[in-house]
Amino acid sequence: MKLITGLLLLANLLVAGWFVGQTYWPRTVSGQMAPIHVDRLSLRSQSALPGGASAQASGAASAALCMEWRGLKPDELVAAREQLKKLVGERVMSFTEVPLETRYWVIFPPLPSAESAAAKLSELTAAGLQDTFLIKEGIWRNAISLGLFTDAASAARRVREVEDRGVLGTRVEIQAQPGSGYYFLVRSEDPDALKNLGDIRQTYPNSRQSRVACPT
Repeated sequence: MKLITGLLLLANLLVAGWFVGQTYWPRTVSGQMAPIHVDRLSLRSQSALPGGASAQASGAASAALCMEWRGLKPDELVAAREQLKKLVGERVMSFTEVPLETRYWVIFPPLPSAESAAAKLSELTAAGLQDTFLIKEGIWRNAISLGLFTDAASAARRVREVEDRGVLGTRVEIQAQPGSGYYFLVRSEDPDALKNLGDIRQTYPNSRQSRVACPT
């Protein structure tokens, strides 16, 4: 009887010891640490979003700004040009002079020599193209003129006509009409530069400036 009682007591002690030990034994990593790392990764990814949005906004803010300055008389244009040159030296900006009246010149680009240009002209004539001539001086020396047109659509039709006859490589140059007036197109990424441009305009009260989309 004593032996049985002792065995039961020993068994109870072992069972009690096993339950107490569960409190101090370490748990597995997968059950305890994985959710913590997931939370940390989630927080990091969310905190990165405002930075990305800010970078996009910064890129948009740095876009170029353009201004047209029209209505200048010929003598005013000369004086304003010098003022713009000075402003360009002080600010990050650029400007171009744009003709008010243009024409479209279809040409075959300059060839290496007068001989090669003459040979190309003979080829164009043999292909049945009319109204062509060789340019013998200036920056377009040894190019071949294929016609001057008052609008882009007419120039495009001439290009198609030339290509239909097997001649490739022509180009369209926009030229100022003789006697055309001009206006300035000013480009800058600095809004203060355009403010300075407004100050200069006060000298020419009959002129006008307007913000426009920058050409691509």
